[in-house]
Amino acid sequence: MTLSDLCELVGRYYPDGERTLPRILFVWAMHDEDGSLAQLLAQAKTKVSIFSLAVEGFIEDRVEEDRRLLTRTVIETRRKPVTAYDVLSILCDSPDHRIYRALKSAGIDMTILAICAKHAGYAAHRKTLLGGQRALRNDGVLLQYGRDLTKLAENGDFDDLSDRPDEIDRLFEVLLRKKKRNAMLTGPAGVGKTALVELLSRRIARRLAPARLFRTRVYEISMGSLLAGTTLRGMFEERVSKVIEALQACQPAILFIDEAHLLWGAGRAEGAPMDAANMLKPILAGSKVSVIGATTTGEYHRYITRDPALARRFQQIKIEEPERETTLAILARHARGLESHHGIRIGTDVLSEAWHATERHLTNRTQPDKSVDLLDSAAGLVEREGRDVMGTEDLYRVLSRQTGRMMSALGEGTTRDLTGLEDALNSQVIGQEDAVGRVVSTLVSRRYGETAPGRPLGTFLFCGATGVGKTELARTLAREYFGSQKDFLHIDLAEYPGQDGVHKLIGTPYGSAFGTADGLLTRWLEERSSGVILFDEIEKAHPDVHRLLLGMLDEGRVTSGMGERFDIRRCVVILTTNVLAHRDIDRVKLGFSASDDPSDPYALLAKHFPEEFLGRLDEIIIFKTPTAPILRTIMGQKLKEAINRLKHKGIFLIYDEDRLLDHLLAGTGRPWAGARDMARLIERKLIQPIARRLIDCDTQEWVCIELTESFYRSGVLNPLPLLKRPGPPPDYPDNPATALNARQ
Repeated sequence: MTLSDLCELVGRYYPDGERTLPRILFVWAMHDEDGSLAQLLAQAKTKVSIFSLAVEGFIEDRVEEDRRLLTRTVIETRRKPVTAYDVLSILCDSPDHRIYRALKSAGIDMTILAICAKHAGYAAHRKTLLGGQRALRNDGVLLQYGRDLTKLAENGDFDDLSDRPDEIDRLFEVLLRKKKRNAMLTGPAGVGKTALVELLSRRIARRLAPARLFRTRVYEISMGSLLAGTTLRGMFEERVSKVIEALQACQPAILFIDEAHLLWGAGRAEGAPMDAANMLKPILAGSKVSVIGATTTGEYHRYITRDPALARRFQQIKIEEPERETTLAILARHARGLESHHGIRIGTDVLSEAWHATERHLTNRTQPDKSVDLLDSAAGLVEREGRDVMGTEDLYRVLSRQTGRMMSALGEGTTRDLTGLEDALNSQVIGQEDAVGRVVSTLVSRRYGETAPGRPLGTFLFCGATGVGKTELARTLAREYFGSQKDFLHIDLAEYPGQDGVHKLIGTPYGSAFGTADGLLTRWLEERSSGVILFDEIEKAHPDVHRLLLGMLDEGRVTSGMGERFDIRRCVVILTTNVLAHRDIDRVKLGFSASDDPSDPYALLAKHFPEEFLGRLDEIIIFKTPTAPILRTIMGQKLKEAINRLKHKGIFLIYDEDRLLDHLLAGTGRPWAGARDMARLIERKLIQPIARRLIDCDTQEWVCIELTESFYRSGVLNPLPLLKRPGPPPDYPDNPATALNARQ
């Protein structure tokens, strides 16, 4: 044992911090774990207990002759490091020292002890020298496929982040075991698994770890480097064997493998069961080598646990997402580095807002990684713009760019933005002002009130006949509020009538009878943390799907088949149903009821859905059946969309809008034709006649068609194509009625 190790132990047991000679000798006797001191004293015909009793009487002494003896030891011992044998050898050569006299009085033969201590000192230095040379010789193999984390920690290459005391203590407990000193760090990506190993390296470099780990080196091996270029059979096995041999020769050392799930199957050739995991199993079960692996929870269950022989050789250490206070402490340390790197100043309220913003809008990632990345990106934005101070608005600007959503959706908009949202929704969903208003009101209350923590941003049940605008409102809400049509997920629950419906949504665990696959819902949540999720026709789903929806609406989270949790607290969940007939909707609208069939929508829906399900909804919205004027407005909107699609194909129409709408709406035979029916009417009565007549025309750059009286009366199309140069007709205005009036 080296003198520095003994001094470190003395500092632990004696709070005053005095590293005196008697204390050093006494601690050595108390920590003679390898029996080296006992063997040395046995040659001098004595025991460790007698040695410790002789020294214990001087523990409280603080005399100058002890300091001089230690200084003499350091000077005369030209070999480094100075060992406990060197201290004992110098003491045995000092017959006037009081401790020398005490040991001699205890019956210890100091002459034999001096000779034995000197020989033991030479042997220890020789062993250290040879071990150092061996490590130096084999260190190149480890560095060829990885890096020395301890050396990087000594050079200050790692950020000095706040400690994770619970996790690091559990890691030390595993590393100090006699056998199977292997730890597997599991947790979501970005939670700090690799940072924990870097913290371990810093602890060892600064001698803040247990004394047994003081001389330990931590090496990180990249599986990608091991696999690169192994085109021939046997090359990978040879590399792994060299790494194992080098690791054993460089002891004490710890091997760190990031993305440890890659061990399973790495290097396995067709017809050969041997892979990296099987090659490491023999040394993992022993007491000479320590291995630390890091992987996500899902990958751990997907690969590591599938091999029980491999899993039992590791002690799993779960790395949980840090709490708010711990995360803020980490951000504070990062902020100092960012200020120095970017030459800016970060406001005091920015750190707390970064945590809140990422918790709200980046729910598919974990702390502290997502907050650190947001701060770094915002600091780069401030530096690029030539400003000196970072504010909270810079965080939301970066978030808006990263998520592709407008500022209002991120909680930084104004009331005017929400007013514009309501107008935008009403322009697309005609005749459902009440439904739109109730949806927007709920979003307003959630933005400024956060009245329901732990639940989705909004949960709605849309009731009404088919084609009244339920799906259109959901789709438009995703585009206008969240900023992109990609933030809309449409799940038709009519496709999930069986027991496997839940597995289709959230995926299946490994070993399941339904096979292994990702779920539609969880796969979408992996890519985005917010948006609109539409569950269409919930009455047709399996009861297991209904129970899944109950948990989602209550907790705001979804657990996949692999055990991964996804947050939906920044999502709007919309469910639709067609169970209410037209007469039920009319009764609710008019406000009267029969004694046995109340008009309350809860009472009407309770016949089809459990009350606990209805109680988890924010709003139950009844969509009205459109009146004739509204039908005409909706048809006009669909007609404009169809004519714009024709323009993109080079087909231009000159028409009377009122006459064309009368023609399209005539002869439907029903008071209400849904939006899908309107699309079919336009396709059948307008698009198809145009397409049939254009078959006889030569291929041209564009064609202009005037709809005449014969078309409005009987649907007969007599086009007069104008064959001109590319581009729209020169006399075709934005309003086709202008051209029609001009021709009349």
